[in-house]
Amino acid sequence: MAPQLPGRTKVLIVGGGPVGLVVSSLLSQSGLENCVVERRAETQRAPAAHVLRRRPMEILDSIGVGDEVRTAASAVPLDFITWCVTLGGPEIGRLDLRPLDASNRRGPEPWTNCPQNVLEPILLRNASERREARVVLGAECCEIEQRDDGVVAHLRFEDGAETQIAAEWVVAADGAGSPVRRALGISMEGLGALARFHMVHFEADLEPWTRARSGPIYWLMNPEAPGGLIVHDPKRSHVFMTPDHGTENEEQGIPARLASALDVPTVPKILSIDAWSPHVQVASRYVEGRVALVGDAAHRFPPTGGLGLNTGIQEAKILAEKLVRTFAGEDPARLLAAYEAECRPAAQANANESFENMKRLAEVSQVLGEWPDRAGLEERLATLTEVEQQQLAQAIEAQRSHFLSDGVAPGPGSGSAPTLGIFAA
Repeated sequence: MAPQLPGRTKVLIVGGGPVGLVVSSLLSQSGLENCVVERRAETQRAPAAHVLRRRPMEILDSIGVGDEVRTAASAVPLDFITWCVTLGGPEIGRLDLRPLDASNRRGPEPWTNCPQNVLEPILLRNASERREARVVLGAECCEIEQRDDGVVAHLRFEDGAETQIAAEWVVAADGAGSPVRRALGISMEGLGALARFHMVHFEADLEPWTRARSGPIYWLMNPEAPGGLIVHDPKRSHVFMTPDHGTENEEQGIPARLASALDVPTVPKILSIDAWSPHVQVASRYVEGRVALVGDAAHRFPPTGGLGLNTGIQEAKILAEKLVRTFAGEDPARLLAAYEAECRPAAQANANESFENMKRLAEVSQVLGEWPDRAGLEERLATLTEVEQQQLAQAIEAQRSHFLSDGVAPGPGSGSAPTLGIFAA
């Protein structure tokens, strides 16, 4: 049986991922009635986004979940980013991110490493427990009807039942493929499908090979099994990102590729394999009538730098504040225009920064050259000249901002941020 929904709400939030749930909790804190509908029947299973920077953590603190997120986050310290042939094989180099404090005391961490499959349930509980909110999973928004006095959304549930809900405003937080954005005819500007990758979520105890060089990311450069290893829990949870070559039945070979990339005496248990493509895109506009885009519905960044979710959470705070002021009697057209003016330039700047981070990673490979197999790469490493070793060290050092930059914060000053690259004026 389809869950009971109110016939009307002040704000309808389409999408119950992290950004949509943060919008809901912020509106509820201000006493504003809202309803969240999410087409998935459960929260995110794979780790997906995992980097939370300082400003977004302050927002999570403000809705009362910051400490819970910190407790649930991975305990992996941001000590090193490591390049190696395989996890168990020769090391190519490390980027040392430890603080240069003589007392060896850490300041605030540059990020909280909380994967999305851990973060989402925390945010879901927080939003669902507030009396101002109604959160419904397994409810797909099929159509949006805009009227002068509000919006009517047509919903379909898993069992095929359909209903309608009226709202004064709609927040589209329904992800990178955003059906709501497409239904509104809002185009995406920038570059799409830069490449294609497999995201392999697996369980394994890799601590013996990560303990001495602890960090969240290992770039595995074995030409026969290249990819990036993201460590969420050294003893258990990891993600392997590897190129999708587009060959027939390629997914069947992923277990062997993963084993070759790791090259350690343990058998990983693969939990899921998903395909995805990085994009560098920002919506041509953030507002259409009574519907506002937020988070991945409004922009798609490469994951290099981890700025996508962080930008979205900051947008959520700005949008929630504008909607609250709208219901307090301020001019909605002016407020929603300000929302776009404060958020879209920051998204463009962060999309560019993510793209530059992605391109800069190739500098390490450029020093080493292309090799058809692991043996060739290892021989190349053994014969690097002193000049080439210096070039390799410089290429690795050049990645520092990739891992420490907070990006451009959405807000009144973001319009003055440089937007070099594909979004340059």
